[in-house]
Amino acid sequence: MSRLSVSRVEEVRAAGDLPLWQHPEWLERMPWLVQGITGRGDEAEPFDLGLFGAAPVGAVVARWSRLRRATGMRRVVHSRQVHGAELRSHGPADEPGLLIGDGHDGHLTRSPGVLLTISVADCVPVYLVDVRIRAVALVHAGWRGIAAGVVERAIDRLRRWQGEGEPELWMHCGPSICGECYEVGPEVHAALVPNEPAPSRPEPIDLRAVVLERAAAAGIDVGRMSVSTHCTRCGPGAFFSHRGGSAGRQMAVLGVRA
Repeated sequence: MSRLSVSRVEEVRAAGDLPLWQHPEWLERMPWLVQGITGRGDEAEPFDLGLFGAAPVGAVVARWSRLRRATGMRRVVHSRQVHGAELRSHGPADEPGLLIGDGHDGHLTRSPGVLLTISVADCVPVYLVDVRIRAVALVHAGWRGIAAGVVERAIDRLRRWQGEGEPELWMHCGPSICGECYEVGPEVHAALVPNEPAPSRPEPIDLRAVVLERAAAAGIDVGRMSVSTHCTRCGPGAFFSHRGGSAGRQMAVLGVRA
């Protein structure tokens, strides 16, 4: 876990039949925000939203339609992720429906009615919200993306939207694999924490702790950071886990209500 003292949050499942888990404190503090992450669900057929896997396209698209209706958003945006640091900004939701891009691991918007989404199944979903101007960013943070600076780039982009104002940035690291379950080789340790000695053999590392440290170094107030208590692998099975043998994908979602 991070050496920083940050709030630990247990996401709660939203009311209704959509398996959407939400940050309860953010819902109370920011009622204009749509935020959460989908889970496996309770149905016989898991609520897999992976667009680039082996699941039948028709069934997956129908689940995306359910997600858009349940959140009340006009447009939903997604992208084929490449474990990099490229970000895409989205303007007003002129046309309803699902917009799919290519090669982006993060999305930003300050337009109401646009739902940002990223696919995860162990990697860290990083939610960033600028309360003052109601701008949001959602980042897919695997180890390669973290090492490439995807989180810092998103923070910088949000700050540039502020102009001369002082940003009020909040950040949450959502459900992902925990530091005890994520064992990786020395090259990953060296890429993520280059200023510390890398181990000589595979050892666990906490991706969320690394994100918190990097965000703090980028200037986010530690008092405005939080981290999920859920682990996708050793948790009670609410979420898909790639390392746990799941082929399915959940979607982290973030947007501003119209």
